[in-house]
Amino acid sequence: MKRKLSILFGFLLLMILFSFSASAQVEIGGEAEINSLVNIRESEDINIFLEEILNIKLYIPESKNTEVKVDFDIKNSQFGVNTNFKKLYIKRDFSKFNLTLGRQPVSWSFGSLLNPVDFNFGAEVMDESTSNKYIDAAKVYIPVDWKTGVELIADPQSKIRNNNIDYEGTKTGIRARTMIKDYDLSLNYVYDPTIKLDNRLGLSLKGDLGPLGIYSAFSYERDTDKENEEKTYLLGLDYSRSINYDQRIYLQGEIINLSSTKLLSFVPAFTGTSSKGEQMSFNLENKRYNLFLGNISYTLNDFSSLNFMLAGTTNNNELIFMPQYKNQLPGNIDLTIGSFLSSGNKNKFFDIPVSINFNMKYSF
Repeated sequence: MKRKLSILFGFLLLMILFSFSASAQVEIGGEAEINSLVNIRESEDINIFLEEILNIKLYIPESKNTEVKVDFDIKNSQFGVNTNFKKLYIKRDFSKFNLTLGRQPVSWSFGSLLNPVDFNFGAEVMDESTSNKYIDAAKVYIPVDWKTGVELIADPQSKIRNNNIDYEGTKTGIRARTMIKDYDLSLNYVYDPTIKLDNRLGLSLKGDLGPLGIYSAFSYERDTDKENEEKTYLLGLDYSRSINYDQRIYLQGEIINLSSTKLLSFVPAFTGTSSKGEQMSFNLENKRYNLFLGNISYTLNDFSSLNFMLAGTTNNNELIFMPQYKNQLPGNIDLTIGSFLSSGNKNKFFDIPVSINFNMKYSF
């Protein structure tokens, strides 16, 4: 951890020196956000969680071949005050490749609601970025042509102790992406020394089939000794249609066949962290699950929209419902009202409270 902090502060120092040497002035922008969450249990217990977030972005002038990004959140809640950096990196363009060093967003998304072949599981969930997306890494991108590229990532990991065994090292990944007859195809490999199944091969494919968008993914994981393995399959469809000048409907659905172990690995990203309130608890049997996710989005006008997301499994009749309303108010204020409902009861697959979320964000 100390090594990673030293690297971060080193990059921060370089950024400050670079900003002073730039001829133009550094500008500051960001967002001020208030987030409240109300959880209601069947026992009629009501818990209210409040969170204030100040997001700061430094707009540092770019040179001909160098780009510097600084983006961080200061969060205040009943759990304390903490600072999280989303971006703190230097990017340098060379003739054959570009190099990015420092805290940066890394996601191998291809349009799915949940991505089993991402560099980090749960980097993006239901069209929302999570903390898993932002890592301290070195990234090299090599463009082959306008539709083909190769990306290499090295992410140093802190020491993790599991079953009296210390795991540490550098998580590495490589991804190749190209277009074949209007189909987006990607192949990636990830080595993570901090987990048991430390080798993973991933494949994703996305394209159009008439009026429908179709996409799929396959993940194969195994340990170095080839004694254990894990397979995950995904298939999804999406459809969009404009109703008139400013109204649009978007439909998306996908099903993921995965083990209970793999399903549990998605839980932290899917349910949020403790700073947002209570965690969802999962009661899982040791078997494979068919997890399905859906999204219905309806744009009412240029300023407001309705979203309805759901999740569940075909193994039982339980569902999670996530309705959401968004509206852009005058004065650069975004209002979001959402809810989290479940048909599950105790000792079943889902055991979560009813929750209502209120979010107001001001951009400056």
